[in-house]
Amino acid sequence: MLAIFTDSGWLAEPSTMGFYATFVEFVEIWNRFLDQSLPREVLQQIEHKEGTLQPLYADLKHHLTRLSKRLHSGYE
Repeated sequence: MLAIFTDSGWLAEPSTMGFYATFVEFVEIWNRFLDQSLPREVLQQIEHKEGTLQPLYADLKHHLTRLSKRLHSGYE
């Protein structure tokens, strides 16, 4: 998902691109944890939680709904 976001960011809404740095940070921390270069204790201490991505998810949902309605209204 990060690769798609990075490669196709020029297609994203400006509000969505505002979450890019937060998403990169989340993924990089997670990848470091998975390759065991970041101890679990550190992950817990920095409170790495998916909840930090909820505003990104809400933004994506908003734009998906808006675009879906726009497409649907074009077929009526």
